Amino acid sequence: MMRIPFAIALLLLGMLLASCNTYKPVFVLSLHEFANPQVSTSLSKQVRNSNRELQYTIKNFPFLSARSFLDAEPYGPDKDGFYGLRIKVDIWNLGTMRHTAGSNLGLVYAVVVDGTYVGTSHFTPQMRDGDILVIEPLWNEYEATKIAEHVRLNRERLGK
Repeated sequence: MMRIPFAIALLLLGMLLASCNTYKPVFVLSLHEFANPQVSTSLSKQVRNSNRELQYTIKNFPFLSARSFLDAEPYGPDKDGFYGLRIKVDIWNLGTMRHTAGSNLGLVYAVVVDGTYVGTSHFTPQMRDGDILVIEPLWNEYEATKIAEHVRLNRERLGK
């Protein structure tokens, strides 16, 4: 029987591991309640918009994150040419979405993608009663489509 030297076996293992698909999550969506900017705590953080001009204080932990979303589809455009998202929320996070929406009906929440503040959307009665989250139009068609395309993959890679 022929024996493969340990160094060659190690080299082959390294080549095999290097060829594995190493997906880095992108277009990672999270939804946060706003925090009081006057009160600095470990439960809040500062985020900036994409051109780094404005800073917002949001709660550290999102009420819904990429792990909460099963599927998404863009919709639009609105009168200004922007697209929104319709997102299916998994059954384990429906209670969180419904409770947070019920407590904050009519108020706004922060929409964050890849750690950057994108804009706001409103807590609606549909969030309180359904399993579809509708985020108001904040993106161009390309961005909305890319976020929707990455929802399933991000959920798989970030853990369910």
